[in-house]
Amino acid sequence: MAFNDLIAMKKSSKKPQEGDVFVLQPLIDKFYFGKVIQTDLKSIDSFINGMTLIYIYNYCSIEKEIPVELEKEEFLIAPIIVNNQPWLKGYFETIGNKQVLENEKTVDFAFWDILKKEYVDINGQVIKSKPQYWSIYGLGSYGVVGKEVRKAITEKVFSESI
Repeated sequence: MAFNDLIAMKKSSKKPQEGDVFVLQPLIDKFYFGKVIQTDLKSIDSFINGMTLIYIYNYCSIEKEIPVELEKEEFLIAPIIVNNQPWLKGYFETIGNKQVLENEKTVDFAFWDILKKEYVDINGQVIKSKPQYWSIYGLGSYGVVGKEVRKAITEKVFSESI
């Protein structure tokens, strides 16, 4: 089955670094911006260990230039954990680096652990309350990112047309 939720751009074998700002392209000449928040994650879950936490912001441009105040934008999708495949395949293209700000480190997010039926933090530890942002606990492939981005864009366009 062909993957067509994101358009491939420039492939890179360079490992993502904290603060890397990248673009992804769900539609021709429409770039959404993401940021690497934490690399080499430490978790009780071996699938998460060593992976990367990213945010994808609800900011679209026809230019691959880092927005001045990207960190103030809303999220397009909930924070998600990925491996290096989106960069290796060219679905994420790093365009620069901006320090991860304190407010980015303190975003109220967690993950829903399907097995435990509870919310867990980035390390897999159970948390008590429902966070503002959440997604399924586990490694999100570029396919998952692409589907979530497409869904969010479609819902946004639909709600704006009502």
